[in-house]
Amino acid sequence: MTDQCSCTSKTSEICCPGDGSIRKVWLSMLEKEHNQLQRASKKIASKFKIFSNPQRVEILLMLKQREHCMDEMAKKLKIPKPALSYHLGLLKKQGLICVKKRSKFAFYSLSHSGNVDIFNSI
Repeated sequence: MTDQCSCTSKTSEICCPGDGSIRKVWLSMLEKEHNQLQRASKKIASKFKIFSNPQRVEILLMLKQREHCMDEMAKKLKIPKPALSYHLGLLKKQGLICVKKRSKFAFYSLSHSGNVDIFNSI
């Protein structure tokens, strides 16, 4: 007689093996499977964390319209340049924006993945 596992229709031997050696292999497989989920969840959480600051969201919305230089964004946002630089660094690290240097100025724009990621998830 096979006992039905309460979590699914699988038998308890397959889902929750009682044999020590089989259980060790099974637990190892579960750990590998869960590591993939853990990495994915951290990546998703970091993406959502980026959007937790209204100024970063405002920067992204500005860059959706067109590219901007730092001076222009600092003036529009009414924040100091070091604070803006911090936010831009986080957005760049997440791959949401691109930087193009022209002469002594840096111009910021949405990256292709940033445009897709942000505005398809809203």
